[in-house]
Amino acid sequence: MDIKKIIEEGSAIIGMELGSTKVKAVMIDGDGNVIAKGSYKWENKLENGIWTYSMDDIKNSVQGAYAKLLENVQKN
Repeated sequence: MDIKKIIEEGSAIIGMELGSTKVKAVMIDGDGNVIAKGSYKWENKLENGIWTYSMDDIKNSVQGAYAKLLENVQKN
């Protein structure tokens, strides 16, 4: 798999999931094959009886998962 070519052609797709314990990122090719993954652990907080995340936590977690994904792309 020529990852650089897939990315340059715009065929790579990135998906992210903001789960209750971690944010996960995955990059796939046009056929659905996984190119790389990344994740970042986080914790929710109970505020006013509601389990939630701060906007800073969301931003930092998405950035952290994306950074790990890019690190893994570069390893391949």
